[in-house]
Amino acid sequence: MTIHDARATSELKSLVAATETALAVQPEQRTVVVQHEGQCYVAKRLAEQPRRLIQTLFMRWLVKRITGQPLPLRTLALSEAAHSMEYEARRLRTLGAAGVAVPEIVYRTPEYLLLEHRGIVVASLLEKWQAAEWRIELLRMATELGAFHAAGHWHGGAQIKNVTLQNGQFTRIDFEENFGEFLPLPVAQATDLILFLNSVSLAGPIDELEARALLPQLIAHYFVAHPNADVRAVLLRALPWFKRIAAIVRPFQKQSRKGARRIVILIDVLGDFLHAK
Repeated sequence: MTIHDARATSELKSLVAATETALAVQPEQRTVVVQHEGQCYVAKRLAEQPRRLIQTLFMRWLVKRITGQPLPLRTLALSEAAHSMEYEARRLRTLGAAGVAVPEIVYRTPEYLLLEHRGIVVASLLEKWQAAEWRIELLRMATELGAFHAAGHWHGGAQIKNVTLQNGQFTRIDFEENFGEFLPLPVAQATDLILFLNSVSLAGPIDELEARALLPQLIAHYFVAHPNADVRAVLLRALPWFKRIAAIVRPFQKQSRKGARRIVILIDVLGDFLHAK
């Protein structure tokens, strides 16, 4: 071992010790920011439980109704297999190799990933931005999501809480969801778009009036970057089912803090956009 190798090993041991101390101090937190020798990292614990069986069965049912294609039986096995640090680590390595902006893995154990810090999540920034700034940045996000999809990728968790911003660059984080492994790509991408739009609606300073004005612009920017007829077709096929859901939850909007209202806004906006001439 060279002197350089020994120094690098010593530095890594020191970083790992600092990480495990930080995790021990905050046992309830899944993600913990680690400060070490002037550098910032993020330690992420493994989720406590894999996806529930009912969630998987519901997704299988919904995809069959929308696409006419039943999900393969290996769906359930994949759901369990994804419940590991290796699954997310593999997705990070694959996307990083493809040129996607994702955090670099600094260290990995069966219990946690240690990642480079790539800025603050957009959901938190949105609380501080002025209207002129968040309108620009959210439109940029929609374009970036479209470009990400146009390159043949899917996220699985495209909400604004899973995208960070640093020095003007968006970075995608949190790749635990594995539905895109067995869904047709247009379905996985349509799901990403829906998750993104729903996470913007009523977030931070965005009230219902603003959401109804902003979401159509976000959809338009997305499809400019990714003018994919298959994604649009998936949304059109899903729309009747979404409208049934909206009809069920619409009477409960006043009792719901955000959930029911978000569903109604999203489905109204999608319907108007998809049927616009």
